Amino acid sequence: MRINIRKVLWLVLLVFHAGGGSLYAQHQATDYQVVADDAAWCWFSDPRAVYHAGVHERIYYGYITSRGDVAIGSKDLNTEEIISFVLHQELQVDDHNVPSILVLPDGHILAFYTEHNGRFFICKSRHPEDISAWEAERIIPFGGSKITYSHPVMLAEEGNRIYVFWRGSDWRPAFAFSDDLGDTWSETKVLIDSKGTKNRPYLKVSSDGQNRIDFAFTDGHPAIEPTNSIYHTYYENGEFYQTDGRHIASITGLPLSHSDVQKVYDGADSGIRSWVADVASGKDGLPVIAYTRYPEDIDHRYHYARWDGKRWQDEEICKAGGRMPEVKIGEDVREPHYSGGIAIDHSNPENVYLSREINGRFEIEHWKKEKKRWQVNRLTVQSDVNNMRPYVITLPMDRSPIVLWMTGRYNHYTRFNTMLRINELAEKKDELEN
Repeated sequence: MRINIRKVLWLVLLVFHAGGGSLYAQHQATDYQVVADDAAWCWFSDPRAVYHAGVHERIYYGYITSRGDVAIGSKDLNTEEIISFVLHQELQVDDHNVPSILVLPDGHILAFYTEHNGRFFICKSRHPEDISAWEAERIIPFGGSKITYSHPVMLAEEGNRIYVFWRGSDWRPAFAFSDDLGDTWSETKVLIDSKGTKNRPYLKVSSDGQNRIDFAFTDGHPAIEPTNSIYHTYYENGEFYQTDGRHIASITGLPLSHSDVQKVYDGADSGIRSWVADVASGKDGLPVIAYTRYPEDIDHRYHYARWDGKRWQDEEICKAGGRMPEVKIGEDVREPHYSGGIAIDHSNPENVYLSREINGRFEIEHWKKEKKRWQVNRLTVQSDVNNMRPYVITLPMDRSPIVLWMTGRYNHYTRFNTMLRINELAEKKDELEN
């Protein structure tokens, strides 16, 4: 029997790639499949992409086009079919407006999105597991007309109550909840107070989907806060707690102030500013936070902080390079604190996916914590364009990670020429058949 060595080698590489092993086939960005050919997103509206297994097994992902369209896509994991739909044409050319996605128990899909300092929108699919037709878009005032970002969470143990969080017109993180799957909403409540009129805390949200919501937030924007710190708190059964479980306040006693909440990282103590990237919970239920420190604007460092039950174990993962936006010679960098991006695998927080600068380009890497050491697998190498802002879709534990990221040229949140790729090789089928 003749053995096709090329096919065997490819299968070995593919198995290691899917299983998170130490051997990766190394590819340029263009080797990976495109799931949206005109697409960008920021990292402060989550979940930007979700997995759902019902009649179909699909992923759903939101994005903004270079025309300012708010769009959603889906990919069937069995048939490989990719579908896209524009929820709102030409809302704004601004990646802050990326939709977040929530799948309801019956399979209907809710999409939440905002203008950058504008209105808050919600849209519901007409049919379960189907993004090809939607009910009429609704605008929910939520106590202001200058809202940014959206973070929906559903808690099963609260009767499938949906909480949605955003940045309010007064810069303070706020929220409302719905007990009828998004049809009507409670009055707005401020979650976190601001230190001053110019401060705007940045918020990341994660949940177990049952009864707990974890929050990581900052003093404000690192361009304004020279000692920007990272804070953590969590909500459970109507109460807010410190990371160590000590009670802070009830939901009726909000807002929280920064002085109420313990720091994960103290920028005032170190004199180095930071910015939050992601928050998740480990298999033991203990929180994990990824964030960036900036010893200098041209020196970004990714950090991984894990709560061990008594204290935060904080370590630098790697140097991330400098700012991610590409500018012309002599052009000002309007966002020098935009890194390539780092995201935690919420299915297994020992995995992180990050974008760091290598030989002048931003490449995607998978870093896995093995005991006390990090194992590194490079997804992209020697790419002709930048690869940035990876996002890991939360999956059942028996599934291999699905990662989406942006590739292309990114100048500013209002000027980009990027697409979304997935960690699946575009030519995988052709290779296996040869």
